[in-house]
Amino acid sequence: MRFAFTHGQIVTPEGILPDHSVLIEEGLIKTITKEPIDPQISCLDLKNQLLLPGFIDIQVNGGGGCLLNDNPSVETIAVIAAAHRHFGTTGLLPTLVSEDLNVIKKALSATKEAIKTGIQGILGLHIEGPFIAMKRRGIHAQSKIRSIAEEDIHFLCKAAVENKKLFKIMLTLAPETMPLSIIERLSQAGILVSIGHSDSDYETAQKAIEKGARGFTHLFNAMSQNTGRAPSMVGAALDNEGVYAGIIVDGQHVHPANIRIAFKAKGADRLMLVTDAMPLTGWDRDSFMLQGQMIYRDQGRITDENGVLAGSLLDMSTAFANMIKMGHVSIEEASRMASSTPAQFLKLDDRGVIAIGKRADFVVLDTYFKPQSVWIAGKAV
Repeated sequence: MRFAFTHGQIVTPEGILPDHSVLIEEGLIKTITKEPIDPQISCLDLKNQLLLPGFIDIQVNGGGGCLLNDNPSVETIAVIAAAHRHFGTTGLLPTLVSEDLNVIKKALSATKEAIKTGIQGILGLHIEGPFIAMKRRGIHAQSKIRSIAEEDIHFLCKAAVENKKLFKIMLTLAPETMPLSIIERLSQAGILVSIGHSDSDYETAQKAIEKGARGFTHLFNAMSQNTGRAPSMVGAALDNEGVYAGIIVDGQHVHPANIRIAFKAKGADRLMLVTDAMPLTGWDRDSFMLQGQMIYRDQGRITDENGVLAGSLLDMSTAFANMIKMGHVSIEEASRMASSTPAQFLKLDDRGVIAIGKRADFVVLDTYFKPQSVWIAGKAV
């Protein structure tokens, strides 16, 4: 099937192309042009709105009233993906907060089944913990946190190898809680290791990167902080230009000055927008349960009764708009942080940019950066 978007502002790696058209064929981008489109081809007039690559979110705990931990099933994953598609997310990693191995197995099985049954936008699974530092656990249940065991390593490595052509497995861990050779084993098996919820010093974080750690989970949050004589986790993240880092740009998790500092250190090609979204994203309730704790919505934050942050209310279109406003970056830079950079982190070279031959995954935004329509493989969703 051939189809075209016309008269749009097309956000590409080379910049914004005004009054251009994008021709789609069989779910892929065929042509990007300023020339008139064949009148026999069906067209959608964008009326000067922005056409961006669909957003990719590597940290999505929940949405639409569902939390992956509560019921790691195909049905839960479908609801979460649908809730986030509404905000322009065309690819995501459902994220499991620290759990027992049997729950991790269920989540992996559900992820595999969701992809096989055609649930759109599922790129893999993010396993956040339980191999994290107790001191930096944040909202993660204390009872779930533990040391990694050989059974865990064997299962995760086997799952990564067996499913490497179908989906990605991302694992957030604290490097100081295990021999660093384990990070090497996990990475060599194909697991995308990210370090977070960690009280690691700078040196240990550096060694973890040398062993294959690919990124940092929600930069500045739930990690040891940068001080004059101890750069620690934050310092290691900012000092390593080649390593990726996710950042929650909701105005609650990270001060705008630190957002700008992180951008200056890492740039749009290594800093990724993430939501860390919980069930209240795309849901009009004011509370939900997380591992036996009641979590409340309060003035743009979600916390437990003690004020501990419990993920966010964020969606990717808001994160994109916030990055432009708080981070003082361009539309093109924010787009890279929301699409192409997470695609690169996930080692997916078929999406994340508007370029010939790439997947036709798009979000159309108005002048206020509000999603007007979302497309996956050239079809409206």
